[in-house]
Formats: sequence, structure tokens, C-alpha cells
Amino acid sequence: MNNKLKKQTNSFFYAFRGLFSVLNTEGHMRFHLVTAVFVVAFVLKFYELDAASWAVLTLTISSVWVTEIINTAIEKVCDTITKEYNKNIKYIKDICAGAVLITAFASIIVAFILLFDVNAFKDMYTYFVKTNIWALFVLNAGIILGVLFVAVKPEKYLGFLRKKSEKK
Repeated sequence: MNNKLKKQTNSFFYAFRGLFSVLNTEGHMRFHLVTAVFVVAFVLKFYELDAASWAVLTLTISSVWVTEIINTAIEKVCDTITKEYNKNIKYIKDICAGAVLITAFASIIVAFILLFDVNAFKDMYTYFVKTNIWALFVLNAGIILGVLFVAVKPEKYLGFLRKKSEKK
């Protein structure tokens, strides 16, 4: 029984390691994460979704992530097979990228269906522009940090943080 528990624990460890690995190497995955964080934060603040809508939103976000992860895995397999140009591998990679694109477009449509609400947009405007200018500052700072998180490979700032902690 102990061996089964260890295998199960290791499976979770490997799965989380895979998630961190894809976040570390794939800018698109970081983009999907940042987008999801902003969407969920706005939904929590400005919408009152029922359980079914939350389920749809959760499935939509996770489908984009899963498609991106599968795309990355297939690309890595193709790159392991050969680094040289191969029209079949190009075809495989293009198909996988197309699957991610379809899922991303579908998520935009789902978000539009669930979240298009003129009153919510008015509430956002009032909240950020008229009543809480600090929230607008925090939002802009979050956007800047999100862009940096997507654009800069994590090893750049994680390496910087490691160097800072080693000096102490």
C-alpha cells in the first residue's frame, strides 16, 4: 500500500512539474494564465454568475490551457524526432496550432456570451474612473506586470531573484 501511495504522490509531483515547465518555457501559456486571472478577477468583482456559468467559464479556460499543453507536448515530440525541416512535421505543428486557435476563439465567444453586459461595463467605468482611481492604478500595474510575465522568460527574473537571495 505504501508503494501505491508513493506512486500516486509522485504522479502529482510530475504533473505539477509539467505545468511549471510549460509555464516556464511557453509564452503563450503564460498569456493564457494572465488572461484567465484577469477574467476571473473581473468576474468576481463585477458579475454575479450562477453555478452553471462558472462551470462553463472554468471549462472554457481549462480547455484553452489543455489544448496549449497538448500543442506544446506534440511540438516537443516533433522537435525530438528531427530538427531539420520536414513537411509532415510542419503539417502536424500547424494543425496543433490551429487547434489552439479554435479553442481560443471559442473561449472569446463564450466570454462574450457570458459577460457582455452593458451595466457591468458601466460599473467598471464608474469603479475605475469615477470612484476608485487607486484601483485604476492597481489595474494598470497588473497589466504591466502581466505583459512582463508573458514577454520575459521566467528564468530571467527567477535567476535575478536567486542571485539576490544568494547575496544575503
